[in-house]
Amino acid sequence: MNKYTHLDERAIDKLYDMPVERIEYINTDWWIGYDEANGILKELDDLINHPRNLRMPCRALIGDSQNGKSTLLRRCFARNKVKYTEDEQIIFPAIIFETPSEASEGRLYSNMLNALGVAHREDAAPVRLLAKVIDRMTTLNVRLLMADEFHNMLQDTPRNQRQFLASLKSLLNMLKLPFVAAGTQDVARALATDTQFVSRFEQLTLPRWGANEATLRMIGTMERLLPLPEPSGLITQEKAVCIIGASGGTLGGVVDVVKKAGIAAILKGRNSIDLPILLEVIKKRNERKIK
Repeated sequence: MNKYTHLDERAIDKLYDMPVERIEYINTDWWIGYDEANGILKELDDLINHPRNLRMPCRALIGDSQNGKSTLLRRCFARNKVKYTEDEQIIFPAIIFETPSEASEGRLYSNMLNALGVAHREDAAPVRLLAKVIDRMTTLNVRLLMADEFHNMLQDTPRNQRQFLASLKSLLNMLKLPFVAAGTQDVARALATDTQFVSRFEQLTLPRWGANEATLRMIGTMERLLPLPEPSGLITQEKAVCIIGASGGTLGGVVDVVKKAGIAAILKGRNSIDLPILLEVIKKRNERKIK
């Protein structure tokens, strides 16, 4: 009979490892699916499989900082593996690149080439970099282009922002690619620089995490992943209020508090996360923020 019914199988497998290995496991990236995230992933998968036409669909993935946008893009990338058609043509489903703060053609194409793993001179003429981007994306049969931190472009001048969007739109039109722009609420402001371009976008929004059932389910799921031999009861009112209050209403905040508390319990040789450990972790976390 399994006495560790409070744990996921992955956590049970780690229970008898050395503390350093248990901590290493906690520090790995976890994917924890929830309704909104699963719905967005389905949308991204649909974009990958969308037939090519003259006006490909685009999405703006909006959410607060540390609320899971980058994780969703990486999850889409990871679960859509490279494959081959019957006539042995390669299909590279998705590419993620980080939006440069310098809103220039050259930086745009250079960041895409970095994402593709293509060697190039970053100071090369934009037209040469563009040729490399088109050649590589065509060869790889890329089906979806995703830009993380799209609000970065707002750090440049309005003139450069307009040119940046015009270059991006031209590339998407040439390659007939769907596109995802992920970032904070400022993404809408960034896209509004080009009224025709922004009309292509549908908005996908990530929720804030407050005192509700969805957040409690998330905390409960995370507790099942902590390799601790006894239940910690993190969804009990007193502990849940502490976690949610310290999280700042973001998924990243919730995950950070729970992981740090799990690591603290292991380091102290405890079998679970008690309230004093949780409060100590939150206090240290707040002190670091103040500094």
